[in-house]
Amino acid sequence: MRHIAEHPKSGTVVVGVDGSENSERAFDVAVDLAQKFNYGLRVIAAYTEPGYEYLPENTQGLAQENAQAVINDLVATVNETDLGVSAATVEGDAAGALIQASEEAALVVVGKRGRSRFAGRFLGSVSASVASHAKCPTMVVPEKRHTGEHLETQFARLSGSPELSEFGVLSSEEYGDPTDFEGTVVVGVDLDAYPVELSLHAAKHAELLGKSLTLVTSQPFSGSMWMPASPVYQAEVPDLRRDVANRLAKVAEQVAEKTSAQVHWRFFDASPADALSDATRSADVVVVGTRGRGGFAGLLLGSVSQAVLNRAVTPVLVVPTARD
Repeated sequence: MRHIAEHPKSGTVVVGVDGSENSERAFDVAVDLAQKFNYGLRVIAAYTEPGYEYLPENTQGLAQENAQAVINDLVATVNETDLGVSAATVEGDAAGALIQASEEAALVVVGKRGRSRFAGRFLGSVSASVASHAKCPTMVVPEKRHTGEHLETQFARLSGSPELSEFGVLSSEEYGDPTDFEGTVVVGVDLDAYPVELSLHAAKHAELLGKSLTLVTSQPFSGSMWMPASPVYQAEVPDLRRDVANRLAKVAEQVAEKTSAQVHWRFFDASPADALSDATRSADVVVVGTRGRGGFAGLLLGSVSQAVLNRAVTPVLVVPTARD
């Protein structure tokens, strides 16, 4: 059995910085969240000294000085606020430093990509490692906040299609575009593993952000273009969809009783990776768990998580889960 992992909550948001534009954006997000949550902020910059036995005197300690300069420049931007800020430079692996800091933190914020010659849309090694192993939730912040109109939707065949109902998009509310989550926090719900607990964690963020919460689950009942479903199975698909939708609706009811945020739900007959990746085009935050079964199995270590975090164009909050 798995559950949402318990962790110490010191009331601190930890953010990793390295001087890259993406880490500056992560810092801005961390500041905003710390202020909304009334938490303190801890800024960490890791550095590695050159591994040479003999170094010119004028280069000794230069890596640490550079890391400290990055911190100083960022902290200076919040000096006039009431935010409680602490900072540290740490020699060694950035991921290791942030994972260690997560043991006493409420939240870790990290940029999707840092300083790397491979920087691009793919998940970086630091963000991937921290999201996988942190003891508290991790928010992975993409390079830029894109607008959906400039991105290829994974549901191009659904949006505005007169055959929309054929694809089994079931929802608690009326909508025009089923992939439009503007003004919401979206949580990817695995109905077979901690659905209420994870959704309540997402609801806390929705409340503090002043947003509604949408529970999303997805399962590809309709088969694929490569493996057409049999006529017998196709006849059962509507009932299968309704069964999942009814279970999701019950979870949403339980969550709504415990949060002040407005709660909706939406089921997609589609790939979980596509459903959540597409949600990042318009949602303010997308929340996922580190482990899952059913429609969101292997959410962090498997292909679904890699697809969501790689494609995401809005912050993704990864909540750790644990086995009993």
